[in-house]
Amino acid sequence: MAGLVGENRKAVVIEHEFETRAVLSRILKHVGFVVQEASTGEEGVDLATRSNPEVIVVGYGLRDIDGHETLRRISARVNALLLAVLETNDEFEVVHAYDSGADGVVAKPIKKREFRARVDSFVRRQDNINNLLALRERRADQILRHRNLALNVVTWQVTIDDVPVKLTATEFSLLRALLVYPGHVRSKKELARILGDEDELGAVDLYVSPAAVRSIEVHIANLRRKLGDSAREERWIETVRGVGYRMIGPHETE
Repeated sequence: MAGLVGENRKAVVIEHEFETRAVLSRILKHVGFVVQEASTGEEGVDLATRSNPEVIVVGYGLRDIDGHETLRRISARVNALLLAVLETNDEFEVVHAYDSGADGVVAKPIKKREFRARVDSFVRRQDNINNLLALRERRADQILRHRNLALNVVTWQVTIDDVPVKLTATEFSLLRALLVYPGHVRSKKELARILGDEDELGAVDLYVSPAAVRSIEVHIANLRRKLGDSAREERWIETVRGVGYRMIGPHETE
C-alpha cells in the first residue's frame, strides 16, 4: 500500500551484508521511502544523524561497532523508528535489542511480508496521530501537556521544562497513549495493541503474546529512564501492579 507513505520520507539501512541490505532497501523504496545505505556502524550513525530519517534499520552483524552500540548511539541522537535485524531469533538478543533502543526486531533470514508489515504499521500510526487526537477532542494546537512536560504530536518532540527529551518512535507512542487520558490506567496488553496498530480503545478479546507484553515493559523502562524516573522515585509514570501504567498527577509527587 504505497499510498500510505508521502513523498520525501527518508530511511537509512545499516547492514554489512549486501544482499540483505538490498532486500531491506527495496522494500522501503517500494512503500515510498528515499533510502540511504551504510555498511558499517560508524558510517550509519553519521548518516542517520545528518539525514534525520523517519525509519532506521540496524543490522547486528556490523564489523566495526556492534548493533547494540549502533542502536544506542542513534537512539540518543535521532527520533525515528528503529528496527534491529538480528542474526538469530535468540530471546536474549531480542530483549537486549529493545534495551538498546530498538522499536522492533526482525531476524534473518528476512521475512519480507513481516518487515513490510512493520513499516506499514508505523506509517499508519504516524499518519493517523492527528485523527486519533481529534477523536479524543484534544487540544487544537496538537500539544499534550502534563505538568511541565509537553508532547507535540506534529513535530514528534517532547520537552520537560522546555528541555528536549530524545525518545524513540515507540517510546513517543507509549507516552502519547498515556497522556491522552492522564491519570487513567492503561494495561500492558492495551498498550501492545496500540503499538500493533489496533484502534486506540483496543478490543479486550484480542490476543496479545507474552513477548509483546514483555516488550512493553522494556520500552516503558527505557521511557522512564529518559524522563528521569527511577526505581526509587516514580515522578512521571506509575506502575499499577497487576494492571498497567498511568501518568502521575500534579499533586502526587509532593
